Amino acid sequence: MNEEIKSNLEYLFNINYNNIKSISFEKIIDDIIIEEAETYTINVDDDSVTQGLREIEITKLLNAKNNSELITAFENVKKMKFDEKEIIAEFKTEILNSITQLRNKIDSENKGFKNQIIFLEYDYEPRAYFCGFGKGDYPILKKPEYFEFNFREELYAGIGKVDYSKIWKKLTSINEILEDIDIDQLVWESELYQNLRNSIKFKTYLLLNKAFEEIGIKSFKGIEIEKPLMIYGNERICEPINIYSYE
Repeated sequence: MNEEIKSNLEYLFNINYNNIKSISFEKIIDDIIIEEAETYTINVDDDSVTQGLREIEITKLLNAKNNSELITAFENVKKMKFDEKEIIAEFKTEILNSITQLRNKIDSENKGFKNQIIFLEYDYEPRAYFCGFGKGDYPILKKPEYFEFNFREELYAGIGKVDYSKIWKKLTSINEILEDIDIDQLVWESELYQNLRNSIKFKTYLLLNKAFEEIGIKSFKGIEIEKPLMIYGNERICEPINIYSYE
């Protein structure tokens, strides 16, 4: 089961990373301008008016192609260079510390349910928190998607913490520059930027997969577990994907 999960994550990482590893930031900008040139028509006083990118937006995008700070930041993200051993070790420590908090939360408030599903959920910040629920029939997903889960048997929510910032910090740097020059929304919505963001996300999940493998199911001792214990990752209110499974 876990080999399938890992294989799915590797596929999702590769399919996104292969789309961006050989492109330039200038290519992202060119594609945005081309895509936005597919204008739409509205009626104003019975006359058809074609709308697309405003001139000021085009100017900002063209200026961004010569922004050396932005180009360098993009190239640094693309390298995908991390101290993976250090990150996995830190993930393990944070997961183990979080499990202690989960155990205490269940002992004090929610005894009686068996924990079979855990979501590692993050929001605006690159920090994920644990949300755990009861027994159910939980799938192995080929790609992120919604599914039904036993939300009525909530054991904990927003507990513990796993910090993704060492993996996400270079992408965060790009986002800050994009915000400063006011083209963030245009770039964030582009397909190539989403490929870049997904590459970081699925690399994070692959390192988490290794961390959960190394800590083992015995680390959950003291928590009533229903096997397989399924662990998913997701951004808040977005589709989850499997990270690990303890069979």
